[in-house]
Amino acid sequence: MTQRISFISLAISVAILAGCRQDTPVTSNPTGGGSSPTNTTSAGGGEVAAAKPLGTTRGGVQAAENDALVLYYASDPDTLNLVTASDNVSDALHRTVYEYLARRTFDDPMKWEPQLAESWEFDEETLEYTIHLRKGVMWHPMLLPNGTEIAPKEFTSRDVKFTFDCLLNEHVEAADKRSYYLDPDEEDPAKQVKITVSVVDKYTVKVKWNKPYFQADDYTLMMQMCPRHVYSVDENGEPISFDFSSKEFADGFNTHWANSKMCGTGPMILKEYTKSDKVVLERNPNYWGQPYYFSSIRYRYISNNNTARQQLLTGDLDWGGIPQIDLYMQAKDHESVKSGKVELKEFKRTAYRYLGYNLQRKMFQDKNVRMALSHAVPVDGIIEQIYHGLATRMTGPFLPGGPFCPDDVDPVPLDLEQAKKLLDEAGWKDTNDNGIRDKEFDGEVIEFKFDTMIFSDSPQYLSITELIKENLRQIGVDMQISQTKWSLFLEKLNKKEFDAMILGWVSDWKSDPFQLWHSSQADLLDSSNFGYKNPEVDTLIEELRVTMDEERQKEIYFRLHHLIYEDQPYTFLYAELATGAINSRIENVNFYQWFRPHTDAREWSSKTARVLGK
Repeated sequence: MTQRISFISLAISVAILAGCRQDTPVTSNPTGGGSSPTNTTSAGGGEVAAAKPLGTTRGGVQAAENDALVLYYASDPDTLNLVTASDNVSDALHRTVYEYLARRTFDDPMKWEPQLAESWEFDEETLEYTIHLRKGVMWHPMLLPNGTEIAPKEFTSRDVKFTFDCLLNEHVEAADKRSYYLDPDEEDPAKQVKITVSVVDKYTVKVKWNKPYFQADDYTLMMQMCPRHVYSVDENGEPISFDFSSKEFADGFNTHWANSKMCGTGPMILKEYTKSDKVVLERNPNYWGQPYYFSSIRYRYISNNNTARQQLLTGDLDWGGIPQIDLYMQAKDHESVKSGKVELKEFKRTAYRYLGYNLQRKMFQDKNVRMALSHAVPVDGIIEQIYHGLATRMTGPFLPGGPFCPDDVDPVPLDLEQAKKLLDEAGWKDTNDNGIRDKEFDGEVIEFKFDTMIFSDSPQYLSITELIKENLRQIGVDMQISQTKWSLFLEKLNKKEFDAMILGWVSDWKSDPFQLWHSSQADLLDSSNFGYKNPEVDTLIEELRVTMDEERQKEIYFRLHHLIYEDQPYTFLYAELATGAINSRIENVNFYQWFRPHTDAREWSSKTARVLGK
């Protein structure tokens, strides 16, 4: 599925990774390849037909005959169901098993790479896509719970329609994904769905939008496909329901017997999944495209960040994130790093941090007051003192250096005198000489005191807020710091029971600003909009969503960035580099800022093979 805007916290690793708990000796791999076995058995299914010879990978080298890529993951996903899953771990596990109709390329997201679709046409007048599917693509083998093998199936247009049918069923637990296909202005539920999907023939499907949507390409083509022959049947292989829009079908789909399995068309097949232990993927011997270099991916369950970091630095893991910047800097002195056995990596990503204000609070409703607060936040000092320079200033909601961020907006400078001046002009003055400014609202005098909520497991957030607290004290504002566990943090956030908080957003390179900045979301509980309302911003967002011309889209993004900068609903802080470690045996690792997960493991290879026991 396409990726959406989501929260980031300092406790979440840059990449969600894993492997199996076994010794991992490394041996030389001079040839990097060889002949594959004549048959194999998948975790979900029976024997596969004779495999074709190993070929050349996307990285331009021969696929390895026996070489395991060892990664880790920190928590078990609630489900592996492609449609209903919404967490980072399942997304990482899906990545090499399932495929898109087409996907944007890592090096240039303006370009497209065909996958399950060989080609497509878009009629600008009718808003209809005609998609021509690749022939001869087979789904991975699969077994029913009773051990019966499901007959091998070819991927066809029926699977495409089934995927959209599941997603659009109002009873399927995929409301966040489904919202992109619904018209919020349509009151009639029967008319809310914005697309119609129809099968033309076995290898041709049409997707018609009933109104323009500027991200229609992504939500039509960049969809991972779900196997109809697996998810349409119950544990006995009988149809759940012949009506894929029914509640009966949705109930069976949401709790499906295959929700702890994966059946895709991609280069890797799920071999084994043991909760809180390991996930094992093995190379698909009959993959239609270029093979994955590694013969297997072994994901190791490691819930403790310190343990994961130790295994990264000793080379027991091949790749993973070290998001705590102090621990990352300390790793530079580790013997494995100094010897070259492990390499540390820093790379840009599509994420940023901010100090957000609850605009329903009276003290934050004046944009000049918010600008005053931003003038008092020492962002450059935070970047240098806490992030060791590994971050870039933000000026607004769109990432610096990207195609949708104007280059004529300067960061709000640190200027305590200007902050004091703006507060004075807004009527915030210290009338009782207690060091804290106050102001009368509707006959009640309110002191400028507020609480900033931060994630309790983040020492970096605590260091940041302590710097901010001291600067605000100097301008007559009293900020308290509330360290909060993540579950309670989210609960308070969704109910808007906070004054201010520090958080981050991670999004796609080209995001829909509706959910964050449109006023229709401002007063809703569980909304990502914290009370922001601007009629001009609303008008521009509404225009953007129906504008297909890319140059006009860019103009709208630029104007939105300017307006939101002027309003300062957030104090926009910084976009820090992602930090991690990789075993130096891994080669051809490239990083791409604008597309998650920011590296394409299909390009990777290794100098030496990691051969694991069975």
